[in-house]
Amino acid sequence: MRAPWAIRTEELTKVYTAHKQAYTAVHGLNLHIADGETVGFLGANGAGKTTTIKMLLHFITPTRGRAWLYDIPCSEPRARQAVGYMPEQPYFPRYLTPRELLHAHAVLAGVPSREVKHRVEVALDLARAEGFAHRPIGKLSKGMTQRVALAQALVGNPQLLILDEPASGLDPVSRVEMRNVLQALKEHGKTIFLSSHHLSEVERICDRVAIIHQGRLLALGTPDELTRQTDRYVLVAERVTPGVERMVRSLCASTQRDGTQITAVTDGVRVYEVLALLREAGATLVSVAQQRETLEEAFLRIVQNAPACTPVEKAA
Repeated sequence: MRAPWAIRTEELTKVYTAHKQAYTAVHGLNLHIADGETVGFLGANGAGKTTTIKMLLHFITPTRGRAWLYDIPCSEPRARQAVGYMPEQPYFPRYLTPRELLHAHAVLAGVPSREVKHRVEVALDLARAEGFAHRPIGKLSKGMTQRVALAQALVGNPQLLILDEPASGLDPVSRVEMRNVLQALKEHGKTIFLSSHHLSEVERICDRVAIIHQGRLLALGTPDELTRQTDRYVLVAERVTPGVERMVRSLCASTQRDGTQITAVTDGVRVYEVLALLREAGATLVSVAQQRETLEEAFLRIVQNAPACTPVEKAA
């Protein structure tokens, strides 16, 4: 018997109407996300990511189509019992401490009174927020507040986490901390569906990636499936003299030295010239490999090559 999909949508569509003109925010979305997967949901501002999330949580109703969480229609309240949600811009009473806030959310999530204290401490630990759980939220940094928001999504011990821009507004150090937290949750077997603009972070932790553009799903696959080989080659060599290194730099897009090794990136036209130069100079070639696109490069290629479509429909 097939295990239920954590998230499943069929032709999910949302049309907004204003001034007698209809705008399609999400158009015929079909998604199937397995239990235990970590899936990144990528798109530019206005692509339809948050609208999709709001339909999954039944904050708004779809115009057409259907959606299920663990085979329960999203319109049914019990569908959300297994879900923890982190909004892009969380708002919490500034006078509460994280521990007080999580206690209230645990009660709202239906956690039995005898388990509330334990669940609060577990959520704080998982989100790595225990170190400032006694401080008023109004005195926390943006990164700390984001971890509190994640903790409130975890306090009910949900199997499915729906996270809308969890790294929004974070500095590089806080982004790394958030990534480490999500990686740990993934290792705990949680299902994670997250929208994000930080593609390098998504590439590191997500099993699959969905790309949405102007409300339409353009691509869905693993990072390796979505990225292509490029015309760039990465060469690593040792025993390269300063004079030869200068010649290599003149032929390559980038060159870096790390101790006794240099790493050079060049295109397919010049790669053989660089190889010949290193060989003639008596350098030791450690490796040469064709470089793949980054997920960011693949995202831009897919979006830029998407067929033109209009988000405007005729109003009913």
